[in-house]
Amino acid sequence: METTMLEPDWHALGGPGAGRLGTEHLLLAVAGETGPAGHALAAAGAGADTLRALLREREGRWTADDGPAAVPAREVLGTADEDGRLLSEAAARALTAATGHARRDGGPACTAAQLLRALLADEDDRPTRAAELLRAAGVAPQAVLDRLDAAGQPGGGLDPLLRPTREALLARRTRGAPRWKRLLRSGPSGPAAWIRLEADAQAERLGRRTPGTEHVLLALLAVREVARHEPGAAEGFGAGELLAGLGLDYARAHAALGSGEVTLPADPRAVEAYLAEAEGEGGDRLVRALLEEDTRARRLVEALRG
Repeated sequence: METTMLEPDWHALGGPGAGRLGTEHLLLAVAGETGPAGHALAAAGAGADTLRALLREREGRWTADDGPAAVPAREVLGTADEDGRLLSEAAARALTAATGHARRDGGPACTAAQLLRALLADEDDRPTRAAELLRAAGVAPQAVLDRLDAAGQPGGGLDPLLRPTREALLARRTRGAPRWKRLLRSGPSGPAAWIRLEADAQAERLGRRTPGTEHVLLALLAVREVARHEPGAAEGFGAGELLAGLGLDYARAHAALGSGEVTLPADPRAVEAYLAEAEGEGGDRLVRALLEEDTRARRLVEALRG
């Protein structure tokens, strides 16, 4: 079972936290999970790295009030706490609600998803620091809950922005695409052709008439993440290991391009030239081709990893 990590990274936060756990720290702990709750936060644009940086910035200037740190953690969690850490009233309320749900569901411990729901459940009536931290990241709490609710549905847990990619790939797998093949006779073939089509779609969604190499990279990330949810939907596309090694994910790349926060130069060559180099090969070769020169894709990768 996916259990909740209740121990924040105090060193990364800049200190021991004075023995206090607030809803903002619990939210950061949930964001570090790899299950549905962590994915919902990352897909909405509130991944662990983003929240950690914002938490540092907001120390001493919160507007939301979690209440005093007056509840011993051991009283809520029922476990030993050698540090004698105290919970804020809002954090204790969220943990109590989450553990109550876990007991009713017969689980041994609350899951990250149960805790995330509890953290955001009553924020309209009693705004918490967790909700304030999300809004500082430009994310509405309801947007996170919507993504969490999608888990378990067809394509559940998948970023809504990736659903068109999923539908296109599943359609290709189940019924083929003779019309697409006619359109592509004079262009790239095989996986490269489908990556070009997906790059076109990604560019269009971001308001660009023609794709650049950054949209090709975004297409590779999109296909990789869809394939994780739908095994077999993207056979032959590859690009898994190299993209994983670069630490990239679709949500962050799409958000960076959509916000215009990354300055991108003109591509040295046309998109077709890079696709041609990788034609008939896996996606890893295409990624390498994109990163060998000073392309828009390479600049995006550098910005995301910087």
